[in-house]
Amino acid sequence: MPNEGTFALDLLGVEQQTITDPDVDISFHRGSDNKIVSQSLNLAFPPKKKFKLPAFPQAQNLYADIAPSRYRLRKSGFFTLTNGETIARNLTVLRDPKQWQASFTPWQQLPKSFKSLREVLQRSPNINVKEKKSLIFPLFTSEAYDGVTDEKALLAKTALLNLYAKTTLLIEPVHNQQPWFSFVIRILQIGRERFIAQVDPQMGTIVRTIKDNLNQYKMYKHTNAQNHYENVAGAAPADFKVLKSKMFSIKSDEETGNIQLTLAPARDAEGDEILLLDVDIDENGTLMKHLCDMFKHIFLGGTHPYDIHEYLRLAHSTADLGYRLMPRRS
Repeated sequence: MPNEGTFALDLLGVEQQTITDPDVDISFHRGSDNKIVSQSLNLAFPPKKKFKLPAFPQAQNLYADIAPSRYRLRKSGFFTLTNGETIARNLTVLRDPKQWQASFTPWQQLPKSFKSLREVLQRSPNINVKEKKSLIFPLFTSEAYDGVTDEKALLAKTALLNLYAKTTLLIEPVHNQQPWFSFVIRILQIGRERFIAQVDPQMGTIVRTIKDNLNQYKMYKHTNAQNHYENVAGAAPADFKVLKSKMFSIKSDEETGNIQLTLAPARDAEGDEILLLDVDIDENGTLMKHLCDMFKHIFLGGTHPYDIHEYLRLAHSTADLGYRLMPRRS
């Protein structure tokens, strides 16, 4: 009898529960030449699966290509079985945004943790959607909040909730007292990757302190601010003047779901000094990955808020995001 071992596989979502997916294709390959040694198609999860595979010395350095119908492609990493051995892997897979849709908590049912967001939205007239600027909400509350149907606005709403969660969970480190969102006075624009807001000048003082003392605040790092000018100027009312040369920015140094805070000093219609904020979450924590994403997003339309949902769920498993992702109806 040939040498043979068992590869036991469970696929987990970001909530660390076995996924429900009716159609998963799995192929096992030799690492030396990528040749398929075994293939199973149209598998349903749950339950967990077990696969009989050739063991050493007949085969070594195998890997699995996993192609779910509702989740992104995933590789297993290399493994080598010995005769009679069972290797078990619990692999986390991320949702494929095309296969999911957001189910939002209604405005009146948002829990107490959303009190700050509700208050800010109630004092934020004429919010527009970055990807569809003709779409303006006189107030993005109550029926308007619950009644969104436009796809671009739905993605912007999802991104707003992601950003609210992250800027509420992340406390400014200088005084270590307030979440970043507490500095938001009013929101001007929402989009699938960011929101633009007017903020309390104290936030600028704190960000400058961090920026000037990065050796003391090691979870933050320097990043370019001027490349966010078009975002801010495009969101500000036409009679505002954004001072590009005075913009400044920091980014949290996290492996996933890192947040960038870009501050833009400006003057309003009366000539008074104000401070504007461009805040976004980038799912990659390294410069090279971010640069690659910058090019990719030109063609794909930007970071998808459902991807950010996955990273937030991994980093903050108990946080209420104000929505759930449900399989998209075919």
